[in-house]
Amino acid sequence: MEAEAANIVDRAARICARRGERFTPLRRRILELIAAAGRPVGAYELKDQLGAERGPVAPPTVYRTLDFLDGQGLIHRIHSKNAYVVCAQAEAAHSAELLICRACGRVAELPCKALEQHLIDHAATLGFAVEAVCVEVAGICSDCRDKAATAA
Repeated sequence: MEAEAANIVDRAARICARRGERFTPLRRRILELIAAAGRPVGAYELKDQLGAERGPVAPPTVYRTLDFLDGQGLIHRIHSKNAYVVCAQAEAAHSAELLICRACGRVAELPCKALEQHLIDHAATLGFAVEAVCVEVAGICSDCRDKAATAA
């Protein structure tokens, strides 16, 4: 997981440089923590981890950093959990279609341009201008289903 987290952070640094955005040490560290977790991570958990490393960190500082990372498409906010995960498709602008396992909490990103376009088109028929699409689908992942089947 460490090598994967390092690759995610290196990719983010390149994306920010290409866009002329600063990838500060705090932005880097928060992305490292999210990537290393391999699961959704809340802002206060990040605050506590940073506090243990660097001393007290104010919640607004963490939230501003998360807003930056989200705004750059480097992470996704999971609204139903008020937590964050690394974006698997950070190079290209896209909506967030997330599959969330209710048993283990694992999150998989399911890029689906057709679903995004369908939602945008349908919203337009109702006179609604979509600014962002985020779809969260709750269910049970295959690993958890397999575990349940073998336990039964």
